Amino acid sequence: MAVPFGRTTRSLASQDDRFALAAWSLAGVLLAAWLGWFFLGSVTVYETSGRARLEVQQSAHPVAAVAASKVVASRVALGQAVRAGEVLVELDAANEKLRLSEEQARLAALPPRMESLRREIAATEHARTEDLQAAQAATQAARSRGKEAAAAVEFARQQEQRLKEESAIGGVAQVDALRAAAETHKLTASGEALAAEVRRLELDAQMRVHSRDAQVEALRRTLAGLEGERATAEATVARLQQEIDRHTVRAPVDGVVAELAPLRAGTYVAEGQKLATVVPGGGLVAVAEFAPAAVLGRVQPGMPARLRLDGFPWAQFGTVEARVSHVAGEIRDNAVRVELTPLPDATRAIALQHGLPGAVEIAVERTSPAVLVLRAAG
Repeated sequence: MAVPFGRTTRSLASQDDRFALAAWSLAGVLLAAWLGWFFLGSVTVYETSGRARLEVQQSAHPVAAVAASKVVASRVALGQAVRAGEVLVELDAANEKLRLSEEQARLAALPPRMESLRREIAATEHARTEDLQAAQAATQAARSRGKEAAAAVEFARQQEQRLKEESAIGGVAQVDALRAAAETHKLTASGEALAAEVRRLELDAQMRVHSRDAQVEALRRTLAGLEGERATAEATVARLQQEIDRHTVRAPVDGVVAELAPLRAGTYVAEGQKLATVVPGGGLVAVAEFAPAAVLGRVQPGMPARLRLDGFPWAQFGTVEARVSHVAGEIRDNAVRVELTPLPDATRAIALQHGLPGAVEIAVERTSPAVLVLRAAG
């Protein structure tokens, strides 16, 4: 009976088993090599971030309006390099400037008034001294006249006594004795009047001194009031100058304007409204956010990493090599912040700059494929 495919059967029967043995040997070698790699080889395990971006080492500084007003002039453009303190935007401060001019005028009028009061106080004190000296001189003169009157009274008394004695023996007329007595009373009264005049002069001198002292005190109170007004005016001027300065928006640091709101003249801005963002110069760092379980206790500073930028396909432009520099110790918004330092590369085709987005892959360990399979199996 004829066998189908007889020629093929005879051809196969005539072949040697060496080919089958070689094929099985090759398969065994490949399997042994794969098993060796599977158990003894090592692969790098990467942790990939959810999002990442390039930032300057110093934080970008937002520029906001600290006072609500209208824009008078804008002296900044997007991408412009600015210096710290440079005026970026001027806001309307006409009302504050008018109040400042008024306070400065009031302040300028105070020093002459104060100087006039000081001169008046000095003149009043000088007049007080002169009044006191004049009163002392008048009092001294009255006392001298009092002494003179006392001497005359004493002489008159002695004369009266002598005339009385002579009148008693008939040596002189009685009328002369009476005239001497009257003269004695007259001189005594005159002496008492001079003593009263001395007391009056002393009291008048004290009253005039007290009056001058009261004038000086009143002038000093007025001067103190003017000094208080000057201090208040100076504080008001300083406050208004500070308020005017609040209407001038300045660059906080040296850098480049990376963001700018439309600021046409007449535009009203609210207090605290963000007007621009100034990015300071300096080196770049890659900032990535990871799930807490992926990095806490696993990622350490110094670990190698690579940054893939979204706008530059890695197959064409490659990746940016980096190293971990800082790992945050606190969780924020269910993520952990990791900072990486890009490594210098002269052949890099990408010009790195602030704000480029991408993803970060950190090499956390090297282990065998078998360990990875066992981990995946739990």
